[in-house]
Amino acid sequence: MMSETSIIKEKILHKGAEAYLYLGTWFGKKVIFKQRIPKRYRTIELDYQIRSKRTINEARALIKAKNYGINVPIVYEIEPNTATIVMQYIEGEKLKDLMTKMNEEKKIEIFRTLGKYIAILHDNGHIHGDITTSNIIVTRNQNIVLIDFGLHENSETIEDKSVDLHLFKRVLISSHGEDYKICYEAFLEGYISQYDDDKKNLCEEIIENIN
Repeated sequence: MMSETSIIKEKILHKGAEAYLYLGTWFGKKVIFKQRIPKRYRTIELDYQIRSKRTINEARALIKAKNYGINVPIVYEIEPNTATIVMQYIEGEKLKDLMTKMNEEKKIEIFRTLGKYIAILHDNGHIHGDITTSNIIVTRNQNIVLIDFGLHENSETIEDKSVDLHLFKRVLISSHGEDYKICYEAFLEGYISQYDDDKKNLCEEIIENIN
């Protein structure tokens, strides 16, 4: 359980429809507190169950992704009773805000890496659910970190994996139209590269089912 002395919430960074993000410290570490907010239109018991379940689901997904070798924030603590995750604060900028400042070579490098990350998730039965350039942080060391697993689901179906990629494709077209072709092609190259020969057919089916 988290105590008063272990938490210092300094300020709100973002108010989302489902959760608030607070910047603060946890036992001396700079962290993010992600807390799912109650919904008045739900009964108290149902609201508690939903927020608690989604909090645990997201935290577990982050922990597993880290174990797969994907750059995601470290989870320090999970508090289901308050629907809160305490996680590592990542120093950097959103990829969305850097797109106009990067050269083509750098964009290709980043999107190839992102493609590999998503393929690793898919191959292990995870659907990110919200792959956008706003959910990718580029650190000062030029590493990319995948964040926000709030819409994560567990699934092994080709359809769910294709939908995950389709939604990402739509984001690129709508938000980064000028860079869409090179970024999407680089993403698919990275994605395909993670599948072993015995799973190439599966990979092809996922991609063919996108459009």
